[in-house]
Amino acid sequence: MTYLETSQAYLEQSAQLLQAYPETTRITTKYNFPTERPAQNPPAAPIASLTLKTYNPESGITIQYRTNKLQEVGRLMTGLGKLAAGADVASLGLSATGATGAADVEMTDAPAEGTPAPVPAAKGKKKKGGKK
Repeated sequence: MTYLETSQAYLEQSAQLLQAYPETTRITTKYNFPTERPAQNPPAAPIASLTLKTYNPESGITIQYRTNKLQEVGRLMTGLGKLAAGADVASLGLSATGATGAADVEMTDAPAEGTPAPVPAAKGKKKKGGKK
């Protein structure tokens, strides 16, 4: 079994396996939500995970990917839906076909009510001096 590092790599490898063995390749999902919380001073929310597995019994090839990121789950489900509909690797827009993949962006909190949103600084020449 091979665990892949990125969701794009998982989708690419799964697409290739599905193209090579379209009749026998299977994709399974496993959702894990721990019910027991570890004994810690501050109780932390349990972390759920999704494991995807693409398996072909004829060749014995197994590809797996595990994530706990919500945005990634949505991208994976969309990609797998396209693969199930018969899309090829090129139509998925993955990195192997020349498309550039954007990295996940960390979300920040919105400003509190009543406070203005920060304005990004303008780039360019700065004016010197003031009114005369």
